[in-house]
Amino acid sequence: MGKSDRTRAPHERAEKRVHSIRHDRLESLIREEINSIFESEMQNPIFDSIRITRVELTRDGSRARLWYALDPSCEHEREGAALARASGFLRTRLNDALDLKRVPELRFCSDPTAYSEPEPILEH
Repeated sequence: MGKSDRTRAPHERAEKRVHSIRHDRLESLIREEINSIFESEMQNPIFDSIRITRVELTRDGSRARLWYALDPSCEHEREGAALARASGFLRTRLNDALDLKRVPELRFCSDPTAYSEPEPILEH
């Protein structure tokens, strides 16, 4: 069994918290950089309507799941295939922009909640 946060030494808790902050910041940087690449460097019009909404990086940083949403006014059927084909280029650009030791493998997943209408709040 692992130690709970209460039984860990203060420096162990601080190390875990710093790692989490770094991890969260890296996820945010990856999201921002990929969206910037879509806006400025991609020639395929499919990428004009795609936005990365969330990035989930594995603990070791070897893989990243990028959740994407399509602009509701645009209908493309091949965005998944286009993203898969572009992943090598995107990894190269991420390495150039962020100077990472290890550039994560990119996996793309559609985010169905990104442009959905919020549910109304019912008052009792």
